[in-house]
Amino acid sequence: MFSRFWIRLGKFGLFMLLAYLLMAYIVVVTIIIREELSIVDAGKVISVLNPSKGLSTMEGQVRNIFGDPVPFGVIIVGDHLVQADNTGAFRVTNLTPGRHTLEIFAGDYARYTTEIQIDEGINHPTIKYETGLWPQVFLVDFHVFYKENDEIFGMVGFANGTTEPIFIERASILSPGGEAITDILHDNDGFDYYMGLSNKLEVVLEPQKALKWAPRMVQGGEFAPVKGYFPPGPYSLEVHYAFQEGHDLGQYFVFTITDHLDLDNNWAPHLP
Repeated sequence: MFSRFWIRLGKFGLFMLLAYLLMAYIVVVTIIIREELSIVDAGKVISVLNPSKGLSTMEGQVRNIFGDPVPFGVIIVGDHLVQADNTGAFRVTNLTPGRHTLEIFAGDYARYTTEIQIDEGINHPTIKYETGLWPQVFLVDFHVFYKENDEIFGMVGFANGTTEPIFIERASILSPGGEAITDILHDNDGFDYYMGLSNKLEVVLEPQKALKWAPRMVQGGEFAPVKGYFPPGPYSLEVHYAFQEGHDLGQYFVFTITDHLDLDNNWAPHLP
């Protein structure tokens, strides 16, 4: 009986010791956690526990001042960096609502910087036309279509992204085989047509006839319909342009842009 009593007492004492140690461990851990939380900003604690609360997304498409898509541009918003796809489409996630600086870098286009307001949810900033990307130097817009009665027509625009005037000496439409179809300036009174679009434009005659395009100016227009047989395929616009010195010497840069000849009756080439 004596031995059993001490065995039971020993077991009871061991149980009480383990319970005491467990309780002490819980108290110590609780004190440490409270001390740690007291030095952490409450807003940061909430953001850790709820990482997605209040964050926003920005979706859009990068386009230039003519409304044409600009592929593979790099978009930077704060410390977020993404690259657009081959259609100019992009998506930036986990943005904090508020004012942000949006920057875009793309090929031969000038650096794009603007302030935007990001609201909660999904945001769709407009990046085209007057809010689109400007060229670093010179940009041409070209869209060609055909009608069912053997006639082509289309749109041609120019943009000068510099602070100096640019002289456009010719703008020839070429067939898929490289043959000249028409010069939209020298044929069908093209110089007078563009002159009538803006008082910032003028025609110079010396040392050769050219359209003088004002600095930081963009203007689109149409070219006169051309009759003939035009099979589907890639048609190009070859533009000869220069700054003052090159124009005086008759030395021009050549800008070539290509569009595929299609039947399109809606006359809206820039729409997605």
